[in-house]
Amino acid sequence: MNQIRKRLTYANVMSSIAVFLILGGATAFAAKRIGSRQLKGGSVTAAKIKRNAVTAAKIKANAVTTKKLAKGAVEGGKIADGAVSAAKLAAGFVAPAAEKLTHAANVSFAGTVLAGSVGVAQANVTHTSTGFYCFSGLSPAPVGGVATIDYSEAGEDVEIQFDTGAGTVCPAGTQAFVNTRVGTSKAGKSTNPPVDAGFFVLLY
Repeated sequence: MNQIRKRLTYANVMSSIAVFLILGGATAFAAKRIGSRQLKGGSVTAAKIKRNAVTAAKIKANAVTTKKLAKGAVEGGKIADGAVSAAKLAAGFVAPAAEKLTHAANVSFAGTVLAGSVGVAQANVTHTSTGFYCFSGLSPAPVGGVATIDYSEAGEDVEIQFDTGAGTVCPAGTQAFVNTRVGTSKAGKSTNPPVDAGFFVLLY
C-alpha cells in the first residue's frame, strides 16, 4: 500500500479519471449515434441478421420484385383462393373442368357418330324417332351445349333444337337431345315437322 501511495499523485489520478470518462462517453455516443450512414457498405451480412428479425412490417411496399423471387418459391398452397382470375391466365390455358369442352360429335342423319368426334361414341347416341337424337352415358354429364346443322347431311332448310334432359321423346336416362325439324320457310308458319338431318353438337 505504501508503494501505491507513493505513486498516487494528483496528476496521474486525474489523468486516469479523464481516460475513463472519455472511454465511457465514447461508448454512450456510439450507442446513440451509430446510424445507417456510419455502417460500411456490405458490413451487415445475412449471418448478422437475427432469425425472424425481418418481419412483414419491416419490408418496404413493392420492395420484393419478381426478380427477387426464387424459382418455385410461390407454390399452390401460397396462393389465396380466388386470387388468380381468368384475366390473369395466359393464352391457351386449361380451363377449369366445369368450363372446358367435354364432348363434341358429328352425327349423321341416320344417327351414326362420324369420325372426328370427341368423347362421344356410338353407344352414347340413340335415334329414337324421326328428327330426335338422344345422348346418354356421357361422363361428366353435360350441363349445356350448342348444335348446328351439317348441310352435307341435311336439306336446304332445316332448323335444329337442343336441350339437356330427356324431353318428351327420348328414353329415361337421356342427358341431352337434338331435334331437327323442317324450316319455317319450307313448312309454312304453322308447323315444323321433325325431319332426319345430320348435325354437329358441342356439349359442356
